[in-house]
Amino acid sequence: MKISVVIPAYNAEAWLEQTLVSVAAQTYPAHEVIAVDDGSTDGTLHYLQGHSGVTRVLQTDHGGPAVARNAGIAAATGDWVAFLDADDWWYPTHLEQAHQLLQGGSDVVYLGAAEHFSINVNRVVSRSDVGPLQQPTAGLDQATYFQLYLKHGLLELSSLVARRERLQAIGGFVPALRGAEDLDVMLRLVVGHTWAYDPIPATVYRCNNPQSHSRTAQASADRITAKLRTFIAHQQSYAVSPQMLHTLARTTMSQVVMNCSRPDRRRTQVITHPYLSTPERWLFALSTEFPWPYRLLNGWRNRQRPPRYAPRQVVDPSPVDPQIIPPERPTP
Repeated sequence: MKISVVIPAYNAEAWLEQTLVSVAAQTYPAHEVIAVDDGSTDGTLHYLQGHSGVTRVLQTDHGGPAVARNAGIAAATGDWVAFLDADDWWYPTHLEQAHQLLQGGSDVVYLGAAEHFSINVNRVVSRSDVGPLQQPTAGLDQATYFQLYLKHGLLELSSLVARRERLQAIGGFVPALRGAEDLDVMLRLVVGHTWAYDPIPATVYRCNNPQSHSRTAQASADRITAKLRTFIAHQQSYAVSPQMLHTLARTTMSQVVMNCSRPDRRRTQVITHPYLSTPERWLFALSTEFPWPYRLLNGWRNRQRPPRYAPRQVVDPSPVDPQIIPPERPTP
C-alpha cells in the first residue's frame, strides 16, 4: 500500500516545519510527499524547494485549496492519497492507523478523528465528536457517512486518505464549490462504495490561524452558497430532506444579506427561493434591496447567543503535551 501525501500551501512558511517533520516521523512511511505552492507571496515556495522531506514541489496560481489538491492528485504515483493542510500536523501513527484499517479491504476512503489546536491559547481545545463509532470500523456505507456528518460533523480533510483511482474517477475537488469542496468530495467519493473510520485522533487541526484559507478568503456569495449548492447537487444520492434545504437556504440568505453586495444578494435569492417559505421570500426580497434594518436586528440577535462548540467535544484546560506545542516560527 503506497500512500502519496499531498500538502497544499499558501503563505504557510511559519507552519511548514512542524507539518513536514510530522510526515517524516510516520511509523508507516509515505511513498512520496508532494507539496503544492498555491501562489504564495511569502517564503513558502523557497522553503519547500529546499526541504529534504519534500519529494516534489508544484506551483499553482492561487486558485485555492481545490486547485492545489487536484494538482497534487494528478502528480501522485501512490495507490492512495493522504491530504494534509500546510498548517496542520499528524501524530506519528496516522498513516499506520490508515494502513491497518484499509489493507486487504475494498473501502475507498479512510477518515480519522482529529484534535483541534487553538493558536489563541496554545493548546488542544477540542476533538472530533466520533458519535457511535467508538472503535476503528471498516465497510461503512454512504448513508452512514451522511448521517454521521449531519449529527457529528465527521469531516477532517487532513485525516482523509483516499484511493487515487477513485479520486481520479470522480474528477477530484470542485473549485467552484470553494467553502464546501471538502464535503462535496467526500460525498462523491463514497457514493456506491464503502469507507472506514478511526475514532482515535492522529491529526491535529490548527484553528484560529489568521493566515488560514478559511479566514483569509473573501466572504462572497459563491463561498456562502457553496454548502447549499452541494446539498442540492446530492439530493438524488443522499437523504437530503426538504426541511434540511429550507433551514440551510434561510441561513445562507441571512449570511449573504449580512455580508454581500446587492448583485450577490440578488443572485442568492434565485438559488434559495425554491426552498424558502412565502414570508421568508418577502423578508429576504426586502432585505436584498434594503439590508440595513436586517443587519442591525440580526447583528443584535447574534450577540445575545452563547458560544457554540457542537459538534466538537470540548477539551478542558490541562498541561499541554510538549509534542503538540508548535515550534518557533522559522527565521525568514
